[in-house]
Amino acid sequence: MISKKKQRAAMHACGIALAALSFVAHAEPDAAAPATLATEAPAAQAPAEPVAASAPALPQTRVLFKLGVYKPGIEKLRVVRREDTVGHAAGQVALNVAFAVLAGGMAAQGFSKDDLGGTTLAALEQDPLGVNPAISDLTDALGKVATGIYRKRAEAAHALALTDGSTPEEIAEAAKVQAQADTPLLPGPWHLVYENLLGSDELFRLKFGAQLGRAGFMRPPAECFYQSEPVAWAQWQADNWQRLREERAKAVAACTAALAATPEKFW
Repeated sequence: MISKKKQRAAMHACGIALAALSFVAHAEPDAAAPATLATEAPAAQAPAEPVAASAPALPQTRVLFKLGVYKPGIEKLRVVRREDTVGHAAGQVALNVAFAVLAGGMAAQGFSKDDLGGTTLAALEQDPLGVNPAISDLTDALGKVATGIYRKRAEAAHALALTDGSTPEEIAEAAKVQAQADTPLLPGPWHLVYENLLGSDELFRLKFGAQLGRAGFMRPPAECFYQSEPVAWAQWQADNWQRLREERAKAVAACTAALAATPEKFW
């Protein structure tokens, strides 16, 4: 028989084993927690690349558009038709008769169909295509030419200021590129003009012109003039005025080339 002393020792050993098992059972979930948290943590992101600072925009010189002697209306494309000439001629005859009565003689006063005002096109009322290119496309194109000229002037003025005893403020001012050119751009015709007064054809030419610079003593302004081939009215309207878009681009290119050749001293 097992003595009571041995039984008590065996029970004590079993108690210790059960306590150890209980401790392990409770300790294992807690030990696994850090691993679980580690797997759920978001992956470390690579540091963002520094954004390169954009270079400051170089100063530009703008060519100023001025209406000049033209009345409001030159800003939009206008169509001159046969009836405009007939109406003008009838009015001119009446005016000449009135002057003849007052002056005791008849003085004929001629006119050109290109001088007639014409009418605007409702179809192009909100379309940039109908805007006189002297206001938009041509001023932008000539602005690039003017910018080059005025930057060169600023560089020369700055170089001189560095050597003639100018103050730091004067040197900084000399280096500035003029924001607006001294020479304005004046509009010319932006018309679709009928080709033949007699007959029934519907041929029209696109005509465009502009002047760079004010008229002065012994120095007329630089001028450009462009006109297309005569085209039937239906062709002008076709494909959402595609022919007009093409001729407009040609007119702007021709006038840009002509006016860009103006001597730098006149800008």
